[in-house]
Amino acid sequence: MKPFKTSLLLLISLLFGGLMILSSCEEDTVTKTVEVVVHDTVLVSIISVDDVYATPDSVDEGGSVTLTADISSGPEAGSLTYTWVAPEGGTFNKSQGDTVVWTAPEEAGAYLVTVLVTDNEFSAVGSKRIGVGMYAPTASPYYLGDAACAGCHASTHTAWEETAHGHAWATLQNSGHPASYCNPCHTVGFVGDLGNGGYDEAPIAKYVNVQCENCHGPASEHVGSGTPDPTKISISYAVETCAVCHEGSHHPYYTDWATSVHAAAPESHAAESGNCGGCHEGVAGAIRLSGDLSTWYSSGPTPDRPSFEELPAEAIACATCHDPHNDDVPGQLRTMADVPLGPSNGTDPIITEGGTGKLCMHCHHARHTGDEHIPAGDNRFGPHYSGQADMAAGATGNHSVAAPGFVWADPSHIKVQNSCKTCHLNMIEYVSESEPAYTGHSFEPTVEACKNCHGEISAFTDIMALEDFDGDGTVEGLQNEVSGLIHVVDSELEHVAAQALLAKGIDTTGFYGSLFRKDQVYYAYNADTVAVDSLVVPVEWREVGWNIKFVEEDGSLGIHNPDYAVQLLQQSYKYLTGNDVPRAAIVSNGKTNAVADIQVIQ
Repeated sequence: MKPFKTSLLLLISLLFGGLMILSSCEEDTVTKTVEVVVHDTVLVSIISVDDVYATPDSVDEGGSVTLTADISSGPEAGSLTYTWVAPEGGTFNKSQGDTVVWTAPEEAGAYLVTVLVTDNEFSAVGSKRIGVGMYAPTASPYYLGDAACAGCHASTHTAWEETAHGHAWATLQNSGHPASYCNPCHTVGFVGDLGNGGYDEAPIAKYVNVQCENCHGPASEHVGSGTPDPTKISISYAVETCAVCHEGSHHPYYTDWATSVHAAAPESHAAESGNCGGCHEGVAGAIRLSGDLSTWYSSGPTPDRPSFEELPAEAIACATCHDPHNDDVPGQLRTMADVPLGPSNGTDPIITEGGTGKLCMHCHHARHTGDEHIPAGDNRFGPHYSGQADMAAGATGNHSVAAPGFVWADPSHIKVQNSCKTCHLNMIEYVSESEPAYTGHSFEPTVEACKNCHGEISAFTDIMALEDFDGDGTVEGLQNEVSGLIHVVDSELEHVAAQALLAKGIDTTGFYGSLFRKDQVYYAYNADTVAVDSLVVPVEWREVGWNIKFVEEDGSLGIHNPDYAVQLLQQSYKYLTGNDVPRAAIVSNGKTNAVADIQVIQ
C-alpha cells in the first residue's frame, strides 16, 4: 500500500473516531429534497476539496440532500474519483461521482457526510455535518426549540400555542407576501452568536413561530443535563425585548410608544412604593393586571413583585399590558375584568362595559372618592390625577350638589365598542415610507378616531356642543363649553371664599389667581379643627371643589362623558349660589343628548 493511502485511511479513521452524536429533538414530519452547501475545506497541495455544497444544511427526518463536491487540483493531478461515506447513517443513491443524493435517517440527529477525492496518488477529504430534524451547534448557549420548554412549563406552553406568537409562521405564509427578510421576526434563532442554531442555521419546522427562546434567549445552558438553572435564562419586561420585532414603518409600535407618557422611566418613589407601583411601574403593573382585580383597592403593595435587584424597575411598556404567553383576552391583553371603583354617593360602582378598554381603566381611575375626602378634606384633595374611568362611567363625582331625585346622565363614550382603545389607539395603516403606519401606542386620541361618528374634523374643538352650556352667549365646541363652565364655577367659588374672608376682616389682596391660597381655602382638610386665616372652611366648598377637580383632572374637557361633566359643573354652581348658570342651557334629568330637556336662563 502506498504511503498516501495509509495516511488517508488514518485521516478518515481519526475523523470518524472524533464524531459527536448530538441528542435528538422532536420529530418533524415534512419530507423535502433540498440542495446543501458546505464550506468546510481540507487543502492538499495537489488536490483540495474547496466546498461541499449543501443548501440548507439541515433537513427533516427522511429528507433528501443533494451534495456536490467542489474540487481544485493542480496540473500534476491525474483523473479524479469521488467516494462518499456516511458512517453514522443515511444512504446514497450512488457512492461515486462529484454529485450524489443522500437520504437522511428517520431519527433526528447530526450526521457526518464525507467525500474522498483521489487520483490514486494524491487525495483530499471534505466533510460536513448535516442536521436532521435539528442542527449541529458550534456555539453555546444554543437554541433548542419550544418542545424543550414544554416539559417544565406545560400549561404556559399550551396557552402560548394559541397566541399570535404561536401562529406567527402561518400568519406570514398566509399574508400573500412572505419573504426571507421577514423570517427573523417569525421564527426563532436569528439573535446571538453564529453557530447557536435556530431557523437561520436549521430552517426546519421546529424553529418556526415566535417561541420561548425569542424572548428568553437560547436555552441549552438553562436546561442543561440536570435541574434547570434559572440563572441561565433571560427574564425581562424591558420594552427592547418586544421592540426587536414590533417596530418599523409598517408597525412602529416602539416608535409610537416612545412618545407616550407611559415611556417615561418610573420615578423611584412611585416605582418602589407598594401603594403606587402597580400603576406606575411596569413589572408590578403586569403582575397586578394578571391577578385578582375583583375588589376595589386604595392602597397596598402588589403581591409577588420580585426584588428590584432581580428585576429592575421598568416603564409601563408592552409586557405590562400584554401577556406574551396567553391569548385568553383579545390582543393578548392581561385582563378585561370588570373595574370596581371607590365607594361613592352611597354606592359601590363597578364598570362592566367598555370591552378591551377596561384594561386601561384599572389604572386610569380616580382611586380616591368624594366620600373619603369631602367630609374632612385631605392634604391631596381630589381624585388621584387620572379619573378617566370614573368620568366615563358617570360615577364618583359628588352628587350631593344636586337636589334629591336628580337623575344623572347615563354614560356615553364608554358604550363605544372597546371604549378607551377605540379612541386612544386608533391605528392608521401603512401607505408608504413617507406615510408610515401609526399604531396608536402614543395613546393620544386622534381626530381620525372621531370621524366615524362626528364626521370630518380637524381638531377636537370642532365637535360642537348642541347648546350654550356656559352661558357666554355662544355655542362653541364641547371642550370650549366645558372649559368655560369650569371657569364659571371656579370663579364663583373664589368669589364666595373671598367674600367670607372679607366678612372676617381679612385682607384678600392677591387672593384671586393665587392657586395655592385658593386651594388652602376651599380644599382645606380637617375642617372641623383647622382654620384658614381664622375662617373654618365650610364643607359645601369642598363639595363643589371636588367636582371642579374631578372634571379638570379627567383631562378630556367633557369628551369622555359630555352630559355628566356638564351636569356636575352646572349643579355645583346652583348648589353654591342657589341659581342656575345665567343664560345657559341646563342639562337635567338624565337626558343623554344634552339638549332633549333644556331650559334657557336669561
